[in-house]
Parts: sequence; structure tokens; C-alpha cells
Amino acid sequence: MVSDDSSVYIDFKQQPKLIRSAIEDLIPFKKWGFVEQFYALIEWVNGPRSLLESNDCVFNPAENNSDQQYPYAKKCSARLMVLFRDIPENCQAKSIDWLIQNILQHVTTTKPGFKAGAICLSQSPTCYLVLGNQPDTGGIGHQVTLTFFAYGKNDRRCYENMQEVLSIAQSSLLRVNKGIQNGEVDALYGAS
Repeated sequence: MVSDDSSVYIDFKQQPKLIRSAIEDLIPFKKWGFVEQFYALIEWVNGPRSLLESNDCVFNPAENNSDQQYPYAKKCSARLMVLFRDIPENCQAKSIDWLIQNILQHVTTTKPGFKAGAICLSQSPTCYLVLGNQPDTGGIGHQVTLTFFAYGKNDRRCYENMQEVLSIAQSSLLRVNKGIQNGEVDALYGAS
């Protein structure tokens, strides 16, 4: 963002109406159903009922598939980075591990027969400046990166399958949010 003036951080919690106009990767594809699903996911994760938030997202359009694990001609991908709204929680390894494990558990059980897509999870190191950026200030933590892949015999099928992948992601994150609301993260530390 520092080197690219066109890249500007927007806090979608504070400015939710910008979601549908500020995510430039999606605008050329707005006729496809997956775009509405992606918007709905981003709106929910940054909305008032979520204890998570997003910090970044990307969409990569359909291209030829070279991944032999998935026997389809085309693939597309997307990314969504999520974090706890309770910022200090993102600096606790147990909390990040809980978030990843619970997303993974719900993703794998939501639609196990679906073979034309995948959701990969990883951690991205992050400096939370609100907590300090000096040694021993506690500002170093992580975000969870969800990378979405969808496959199909052509662009249309690829984008239809991306809609399904995003639906599975949203369903999984809704269930994770419920776990946070029920105090499952607090229970990791013996809090009630």
C-alpha cells in the first residue's frame, strides 16, 4: 500500500457500503453468482454479528488448470484474510490455532462430497500496531488466510463452483463465530 497509491485500506466495519464498489477484483465479474456470494461473505464477516473481520481479499479469474490433482480444464482462485475483532486474541498462538482448526473442521464436514473446489488455510504474520510495534509490546501476531480454489470444465462451471466454495466458507465461518460467542476461545485459557 505504501508503494501503490491505488491500494488503500478501507475498514469495512466502519464503511460497509463500500464493499460492493471498492473491491475492484470483483467488479468485472458482477454478472456471476459467486460475486454476490463473496460480497455476502465479506459483508457478514465485517458486520455487527461477527466476532471476526477481514483485512484483505483477492479474486483471480478462470485460467487453464495445470493442477493434476483436479481433473478439470479451468480453475479460479480467491483469498480472504480473517482475524479476531478482539485484536489481542490474534497475538495468542492458542487462539489462532483454535481458529484454524475450527474453520478446517467445519469446512471438511459441510459438504464432503464436493470435489470441484478446495479451501486452504494458512497463517500470515501480522504486526498489530494498535498493540504496539516495539519489542515486548505484544503487537506481533497472525491473521488466518483462506485461499479458495474452484475448478470446472469451462469458465461458467468454474465460477459456479466458486460460488459453492464461498458458500461453504461462509457457513463454516458462521459456525466458528457461534463457537466464539459460546466462549470456546476463552475456555482455552481457563476463563469463564
